[in-house]
Amino acid sequence: MEYKVKFKPENREVQIKDNETILEAALKNGIHINATCQGKGVCGKCKLILKQGIVKEKEKADELLTEEEIEKNYHITCLTYPKSDLVFEIPDESRLSEHQIVNTELYIGEKENRVKKFAGIAIDIGTTTVSAQLIDLKSGEVVDKHSIFNKQITYGGDVLSRIEYAKKEHGLEQLNNAVVWTINKLIEKLFIPENFESGNADLKYLGKIVVSGNTTMIYLLIKRNPWEIQKNVQVDTFRKSYYLKAKKIGINSGKTTDLYITPGIGSYVGGDVVADIIATGIHKQKQICLIIDVGTNGEIALGNKEWLMVASTSAGPAFEGTSTACGMRATTGAIDKIKISQIKNNGNIDFDVRYGVLGNAKPAGICGSGFIHLIPELFLNNIIDYKGKFIKSFIEKSSRIRVRTAELSDDPGNEMEMETLEFIIAYADETSTGRIISITEKDIENIIMTKAAIYAGASTMTKVGISLDEIEKVYIAGGFGYYMDIEKSIILGLLPDIDRDKFKFIGNGSLEGSHRILTSDEKKREAEDVAKKATYFDLSTDALGEFTEEYMKAMFIPHQDPDRFPSVEKMLE
Repeated sequence: MEYKVKFKPENREVQIKDNETILEAALKNGIHINATCQGKGVCGKCKLILKQGIVKEKEKADELLTEEEIEKNYHITCLTYPKSDLVFEIPDESRLSEHQIVNTELYIGEKENRVKKFAGIAIDIGTTTVSAQLIDLKSGEVVDKHSIFNKQITYGGDVLSRIEYAKKEHGLEQLNNAVVWTINKLIEKLFIPENFESGNADLKYLGKIVVSGNTTMIYLLIKRNPWEIQKNVQVDTFRKSYYLKAKKIGINSGKTTDLYITPGIGSYVGGDVVADIIATGIHKQKQICLIIDVGTNGEIALGNKEWLMVASTSAGPAFEGTSTACGMRATTGAIDKIKISQIKNNGNIDFDVRYGVLGNAKPAGICGSGFIHLIPELFLNNIIDYKGKFIKSFIEKSSRIRVRTAELSDDPGNEMEMETLEFIIAYADETSTGRIISITEKDIENIIMTKAAIYAGASTMTKVGISLDEIEKVYIAGGFGYYMDIEKSIILGLLPDIDRDKFKFIGNGSLEGSHRILTSDEKKREAEDVAKKATYFDLSTDALGEFTEEYMKAMFIPHQDPDRFPSVEKMLE
């Protein structure tokens, strides 16, 4: 049996079968809802408000909603099926917002530059965020920039989930449509009259576009099946650049607009890392340098003008706001800084929590930089131990530590209730959602796994015969990397405990590298040379035989070996 479901406020009406979930019907019809777990009923982020009609849902749906949300008729769409025609409202928290991502390293105030005549666009296709710069081709100056969420997020939060989705019927087409839509939305935001000296923003003045991204993102952009990426067979096509007309793949542009796609290096190291290398110039330096690109994937480059090695770690999306109960992306309402101090009252110990919120709004969740502040604060205040577990002596004494009951299962139909401890950062009356913001032991475990993968990748790369101390410069890349606190990152064990002066933030290095390639044929040649000559280490197969060991040692705060983090040991004395 089929029904109709209308999504407000867009008033989009679609057909839905009685054996389809609300989320499946939405995705099939291009309605993008935040569903980073790919509809597995785990993340609880695909919440819509039922305004009209009757539904049936799996029992565990209520476990992902607060009592207040249940009263307001919220439903988890990946666990909800129709029993009549329906009307749903998509609340702000469940939609993939088109507003600009917080990205201060590229901030442009009053417009001092405008396109004289012909423009170019540099694009970084990230797994979570797509960023673009509008560039005057005559001067090479940035005129404007924007970043929006990659609409592919609704089909999975990481590259592996999207590769799996591409195997479904029409899956590749949907993923391709999503990324092309995202790019076109950025072009729409950039090609506006006020960005042009003449006031004429006709797309015929778009001369060329340069795109960089990881290998999976590029395959999905050109509508190429990514099966060979998952098979992890190293093929020449990974190191191939692409020249074509932008219109050919559906990008809104002029008839003659050229599209150049930066070459990658391996299955999980794409043109975004090549662009990072071009942005930093490590391929031309005598000193040994390290690039750590912190994102959904942790990508690493090590070397100098004589040699280059690259690798990628399956860091996971924890720093991007998924796989954590109260995680969110770095947008308005995200807690990005946290300070915890002890309060003693009549023999009891409790904690004062101060936090900073992006946009000076009421908090709605915690972003990656917030977690990097939070976990070291919990550790230094002896609230959690070096394994990330809550210390028992505080559990009964502190009102901020409580037990949360959750229904967990990898086997649908055989769910079981599990109790987990959580530490409250903000109480319900402090937040914009009316729900508490907290971190659970499971969240802490996910963050530790993510930081361990990145640190282990970098430390494994140095097994070629150099030490971390011999590295002269460490470049922190990625839009998220711009907000990282060095000291907190070292306490967490994400970054190596070396001279702080060696660290340098470059923000979105992939976007900056794309900009340089766009405006310089020499940089384009350098990018292709880097792609051909760099050595790819596949850490997923433990190429050097030591990654697993390094990873397990890094699964502690800050590390199993205290000698690697002497400054942290000194803090704990």
